[in-house]
Amino acid sequence: MMTDILNLVPIGVVAFAATNIDDIFLLIIFFSSLTFPIRQVVLGQYIGIGLLVAISALGSFLPLVIPSYIIGLLGIIPITIGVKKLIQFIRKGDNLSPSQQAEQEKNTSNKKESHLSFLAVAAITFSNGGDNIGVYTPMFAKYNSINEIITLATIFMEMTAVWCIAAYYLVNHPLVTSRIRRIGHIVLPFVMIGLGIYILAESFS
Repeated sequence: MMTDILNLVPIGVVAFAATNIDDIFLLIIFFSSLTFPIRQVVLGQYIGIGLLVAISALGSFLPLVIPSYIIGLLGIIPITIGVKKLIQFIRKGDNLSPSQQAEQEKNTSNKKESHLSFLAVAAITFSNGGDNIGVYTPMFAKYNSINEIITLATIFMEMTAVWCIAAYYLVNHPLVTSRIRRIGHIVLPFVMIGLGIYILAESFS
């Protein structure tokens, strides 16, 4: 039994990595944008991944699973966030240097948005998780004992921590940190809008 459980480790790791390659780039943008506090990003990522894992596990037992196009409709959320931040950037950045823009954005986020940032991160992570559910559901259907489900869920949660650590390390690496932090708050709106459009397009394709 222990051997069988151990065999799930590489399966779970590969499944998570294959379905979350894009998430590590999103985490890099979140960590570098200055509008998302570190703890809020990590919390939001865990909530988003946790919801995807829970729905996948539940869907493996039930004949009905949330249709992918329903989840895809949540692509409206990153588009809304992106448009909002783009408008804020245009309004505040007309007469400011890049460093002043970043500092002003940081100060604004600390006052108004930091306590709710995890909700945005969770919603974006969840809305981008159609492929996660498509992969995880049959996995939970195949490995459907309590021990196997707990093992896979634990692996996914631990890999979420690895993803957050890796993204944070890349953002703060001496060779890239200054460049990433200089452009992160500028790139964020366009990444969010593009991601939302992609999610909507994929859900109805």
